[in-house]
This record gives sequence, structure tokens and C-alpha cells, in this order.
Amino acid sequence: MAKKLIIFLAVTAIAFAVAWYWYNKPRQGVKGKAADVQVTAAELYNAYSNNEQAADKKFLNAIVEVRGTVEEIQVIGNDAVVVLNVQPGGGGTSCRFSSASVLDSAKAIKGTEVVIKGKCTGFNMDVNLTDCEIVL
Repeated sequence: MAKKLIIFLAVTAIAFAVAWYWYNKPRQGVKGKAADVQVTAAELYNAYSNNEQAADKKFLNAIVEVRGTVEEIQVIGNDAVVVLNVQPGGGGTSCRFSSASVLDSAKAIKGTEVVIKGKCTGFNMDVNLTDCEIVL
């Protein structure tokens, strides 16, 4: 009985340690990775607004390098969101940076054209990119 209890506690401790590691593992960004697709912000938004399923096949979970004009910059806690090419009906390409301090040294100023690389996570009123970095 004691042997089974020791084995159970050991397996539980190992499972807990593995779960703790995976939960606290830092996210891998796009830094140093090549873009799978290069596109303008308007083309990316139009692809999703015209046919979301086809756009998902091409862009979802891909590293996308997008070129567009900065329309809005939002700082939310430590994160920052840069919105590119807002369309007349609303919506655009939303690029989330995991650290707002990245924008301090970058050339992301409202009205300027930038190239941003990030992982496409789909469409929800905006095309969403995460783990972004400014390329140009």
C-alpha cells in the first residue's frame, strides 16, 4: 500500500512539474523567423472580408509581413496595438506587440507607413496579428 502511494505521489509531482513548465514557458515570437507571406494591410483585410475561410487557409497561424499606414496606436497595460489601414466601414489590421516599449524606439507614428511582421490569429472585425515586431 505504501509503495503504491509513493508511486502515485511521484507521478503526480512529475505531472505537476511538466504542467508548470508548459504554463510558464515563454511564448516564441516572430523575431528571427522569415515571413511566410508578404502582403499589404488592405489586401489582407480584403481577403478576410471577402472570404474568411479561404483567407484562413492562406494566412491563419502563418507569419505575415504586412505593409500599411498607421491609423491608431493603443497602449493597453504593457502591451501595445497598432492598427493599420482602417477601412471606411471600420476594421483594419490590428497588430499586437507584447511590449509597448518596442514602439518608443520604432518609427510607428500615426500617418506613417510601416512594415510589421506577426503571427496571424484570424479575423474578428479586424485582422489580428500577435507577437509583432516592426520590420521597417
